[in-house]
Amino acid sequence: MTGTTTHLFIAMIAFLAIHIVPSSALRGRIVGVVGEKGYLGLYSLASLAGIVWVVMAFNAAEFSGYFWYQPYIMNYVAAALILLGFVLFIGGQTQPNPTAVGQSVAATGDPARGFMRITRHPFLVSVVIWGLAHMLVRGDYNALIFFGGFLLLAAAGTLLIDARRRKADPEAWARYSAVTSIIPFLAILQGRNHLSLRELGWWRLAIAVIAFVGFLHLHPVIMGVDPLP
Repeated sequence: MTGTTTHLFIAMIAFLAIHIVPSSALRGRIVGVVGEKGYLGLYSLASLAGIVWVVMAFNAAEFSGYFWYQPYIMNYVAAALILLGFVLFIGGQTQPNPTAVGQSVAATGDPARGFMRITRHPFLVSVVIWGLAHMLVRGDYNALIFFGGFLLLAAAGTLLIDARRRKADPEAWARYSAVTSIIPFLAILQGRNHLSLRELGWWRLAIAVIAFVGFLHLHPVIMGVDPLP
């Protein structure tokens, strides 16, 4: 079965199952047996093994046919999406995020600043965009399983985090969610927030553009595929 689409599908299901554990009753049972540190260690090892398995299965899977054929224009649409993904990724990693572990909604003042005005989950949304962009230009079954799996995991993560935050502090969450959105720019378009380029920081945007250009040049070398026709 190694080198087949079925193997890739099984690997992706296992990878997704690993990431369901933190939001399930199984987490408490594991912590009760091995402790919090033991659980974190096991979870980290399982996650690493899962992603290695998925990547190896994807690289080894034989071509299994196309689900759809995309026009060449989609390469440029995908490139634009990837650029947005880089912007959100850099911003999400370099600014405080109330939805991140150990962070909380500001007690006073503006609860959402910088990239959080665009989306309250910059990193996870960047993964969703990455998966979507690749699915637009890779219509084969293997790619849909691989990139679609990561997209599904990241999208589900935004909802699970929202649910946990809402349960932990309903008042603070109501204040934060009222001026933010998961979908990029939705809260801004709805008039619930506004875009502030000053808060984004030109240096973050510059790093994102440089990383994107580097990605375009290195993609054929690393992945063996030119992202643009």
